[in-house]
Amino acid sequence: MGEIRGLRAEDVSPRLAFHYGVPADAALLAYDPVLHVLAVATRNGQVKLFGRDNTQALLQSPSPIPSKFLRFAEGQGVLLNVNAKNQIEIWDIDTKKLCYVHPFEKEITALSVLPNSLYVYVGDSSGSVSLLKLDLDQTCLVDMPYWIPFSESYGSEANNIGNEVEVAFVSPQPLAENNRVLIIFRDGIMSLWDIKTSKVVLLSGRTMQQQSQQEAKTVTSACWTCAKGSKIAIGFDSGDIYLWSIPDILNAQNLSSTGNQNLPLQRLNLGYKLGRLPIVSLRWVNSDGKAERLYINGFSDHGYLFQVLILNEESESRIVKMVLPLTEACQGMELVAGLSDPNKHKQSALVLLLKSGQICLYDDSEIERYLLHTQSRSPQTLLNHSPVKLPYGGSSISVAKFYTSSPTAVASLDEDYFSSLAIKYPWLLSMNDKYQTSTSFADIHKTRNLYITGHLDGTISFWDASCPLLLQIFIIKQQNEDNMSSGTPITSLQFDMSSSVLICGDRSGTVRIITFKKDPTDNILSFLHAKQGESYNVRSIKLKGAVTSTSLISNSKRFAVGTEKGIVSVISIEDASILYQKQLECRLSGGIASLQFEIYSHNGYDKDLLIVGIEDSTIFLLEEETGKLLNTNPFQTNKPSRALLMQTLELSPDDASVSDNHDTLSKEPLLLLCTENAIRLFSLNHAIQGMKKLINKKKLNGSCCFASLIHSVSSEIGLLLVYSNGKIEIRSLPDLSLLKDASLRSFVCTRNLNAPSSIACSSDGEMILVNGEETYFFSTLCQNDIYRHVDSISTIYRKDYSPREESSYVVKSPKERKKGIFGMIMKDTRGSKGKQSDTNRDEQFIAATSEELSSIFSCANFAPLSVRRNSSIKDDENIELEIDDIDIDDNMQKQKGPHFPGLSKQKISKGFKSLREKLKSKTEEKVNAGNKKPEDDTSISQVDQIKMKYGYAANDDSTSVPKMIGNKLQENMKKLEGINIRAGDMVNGAQSFSAMAKELLRATKKEKGTS
Repeated sequence: MGEIRGLRAEDVSPRLAFHYGVPADAALLAYDPVLHVLAVATRNGQVKLFGRDNTQALLQSPSPIPSKFLRFAEGQGVLLNVNAKNQIEIWDIDTKKLCYVHPFEKEITALSVLPNSLYVYVGDSSGSVSLLKLDLDQTCLVDMPYWIPFSESYGSEANNIGNEVEVAFVSPQPLAENNRVLIIFRDGIMSLWDIKTSKVVLLSGRTMQQQSQQEAKTVTSACWTCAKGSKIAIGFDSGDIYLWSIPDILNAQNLSSTGNQNLPLQRLNLGYKLGRLPIVSLRWVNSDGKAERLYINGFSDHGYLFQVLILNEESESRIVKMVLPLTEACQGMELVAGLSDPNKHKQSALVLLLKSGQICLYDDSEIERYLLHTQSRSPQTLLNHSPVKLPYGGSSISVAKFYTSSPTAVASLDEDYFSSLAIKYPWLLSMNDKYQTSTSFADIHKTRNLYITGHLDGTISFWDASCPLLLQIFIIKQQNEDNMSSGTPITSLQFDMSSSVLICGDRSGTVRIITFKKDPTDNILSFLHAKQGESYNVRSIKLKGAVTSTSLISNSKRFAVGTEKGIVSVISIEDASILYQKQLECRLSGGIASLQFEIYSHNGYDKDLLIVGIEDSTIFLLEEETGKLLNTNPFQTNKPSRALLMQTLELSPDDASVSDNHDTLSKEPLLLLCTENAIRLFSLNHAIQGMKKLINKKKLNGSCCFASLIHSVSSEIGLLLVYSNGKIEIRSLPDLSLLKDASLRSFVCTRNLNAPSSIACSSDGEMILVNGEETYFFSTLCQNDIYRHVDSISTIYRKDYSPREESSYVVKSPKERKKGIFGMIMKDTRGSKGKQSDTNRDEQFIAATSEELSSIFSCANFAPLSVRRNSSIKDDENIELEIDDIDIDDNMQKQKGPHFPGLSKQKISKGFKSLREKLKSKTEEKVNAGNKKPEDDTSISQVDQIKMKYGYAANDDSTSVPKMIGNKLQENMKKLEGINIRAGDMVNGAQSFSAMAKELLRATKKEKGTS
């Protein structure tokens, strides 16, 4: 037992080196089809990214707040994450940093990014839609003046419903993204909004609103089901699914007829309504008309159902569908391509995020093939799905050990070897076998970090942990006496690197001694060329009770084993014979938690000890040779608590960390006992004499699940603690003060026998934590990183690299979309001018459209909400205005409409007669409102009283205030009459312009018919 010095704060730097796998509490999915990046958001403020070439990265917000919406600015390397506090986080995928947090005043209920642009639509709980712009230079969001108020988009009923209706869905219309946006409110009302004119061009769904009020159902999801934006599917919390017709940009003339249609095209009866399963999400896939599919996900607390059906433009009356046989509810889905094996980059997969946080994959081509076979009534095979699991074998890890080399040894390794690891390593999001990966024997000499895992199926695996992408070196399958696989979970592992001896115990009480033959080379890992019978041999012995603890001294001929029955056995390594056994009593049911061989020096002589810690924190001291109990009165804590670590320590007399209260200890040996709720230091001398002398104690804030001693390069020592909630602490010894701490948010330590958590820590503070389907590689000390290739495998996207290929799921718009309806009309009237001129004109129009969109969004189309609030407050107040404040400009020239002598004026005005009458009636109302005069008697009486009060004569015309007011009123009345005349002229002008457009359209159609 050597002298120790305690770690200092400057020696410690807790950090996450790498995260592999899917976070345990995943809740949302998003996919960038341009960059081929899949994002998985959690309920605690984390976002996991999966990219090409097996790359992964973990993003972590400052606060553990759940995510509500997750969207990519496709192809821009920017991720938008909306948390539960309605803050929009802007993440840079290249730097993997949070660049900006945009606060939003109201509750965000819908979010959509305008394709091929930097604009973002945000729907809120008040029914309004705001517009934000992504500034790539500053990596932030900017509020735009353009917005869509609820009072304008909801229609005439906006003022009658009393309360505002929140936005449930907002999305640009396909083929008209820069012209229209569809808003669906929670009660089922649909509003097709024209961006340029800032008005509603279609309002539909009143029938659904009435049904919603009667049946108390609300919209929960929606998606476009047509590439040209003519159909949309809407799902309700009642399980109803409706298909609605929306006029696309190529049939704008049908707006009037469609606007009167308040009934859906079709109602899909798929069984969701029977179970009242809310339609959580809808997704439509365009398959070039072959088998266009609608993916429908519905679930609630009492059931779930996931179906896929064929939904083409001309679907049959018979519904062709299939049910995915999921084992639990699905809370998210995405269709991805390019994240699988590199030679199958075009393979598309349906990624399903299940309620438990697990991800499973379906081959989308198999789904399509299944539906087509069902449609043709031909036999089909069942679908296979692939759950996303860690590539650490087919069974969960039950226990693990981690052994590292110095960082200087790792730095000298061949970089080419590690650069090829990503290619060799199995793809996490692959639908192929993930467990057939191993390193070649030729590369074993490059291994510097060894990770040994025992599994629930009884196998033991050796892994090359020089890189966070672990490569399996070889595997040992435990066999019973009949040479059959035992299948019994491994419960304890102990490995001596110098003697190459591995001790393992399982739940049945079998202890195996695996001795490896050494290689004449200097590499201590040369034993990894293992082959049973040639490179290693196995001896076993059967004990009573499951093995819970083992201890082995380097180059020793014996080892100790503890079982759940409280029996300690000392066994010979050479012949696997039991030297002696000792039954120890404990307060509660529980086995041996810790064993340690120690040499105790006292009064000039040494004694070999075996210190035994019971799970209830009782400590026994035995003679190593005979097993004689030294402390007949074993000391224990006042209250039983599960023991995690027991270790003997000897303080250095010049250690600055020893407090003044402990300076009398000098070189007195100590006994460290760490339990779930406290850390204690006892005097070892007193313990051997059967007395309990407490030197120091620190209560822990939480439940600790793992403890280990860590050593720096210069031999300073500290205590590493891992709590069940993922908190990590590094404390000094012997004062037990907290040096630094960190937290792994999604890590939850469990002792579930079927899916336990696994924590392995090396002597230099490097940890590998496995929990569910995720692995943490965590470093604690200030030293060079021991892992290679970390930067490469965590680089999801680089700004200086362009995307390698277009996604097969990007809908490419035809050129006609960019010209607009009037552009096509004028092209037909002028005739074609050649392909080159058409191309140039298209490019000019695209630029103009983008510039025009920018100018539209940069101007306020309606008064801001704050101004409207102030205006409404002022309107409610009784504010007196003077007549001189009224200023009506009558200097505007009368605008005359164009004249076409060849057209019939009666025919042109017939279609707009009703519109003119409405406009004139509105104008007359305004004029009449201005013509209203006060009662003469009342006005004169009031004015006379005012004049008499201020000393004026009642009938003094020279100073008559009423006369001045009357003149001003007559002047303004004349101006209002002029406005009335100009309004009529404007109606006539609009009438003439509309007639011209209709005549041009009619002439074009006639010319096409004759040609």
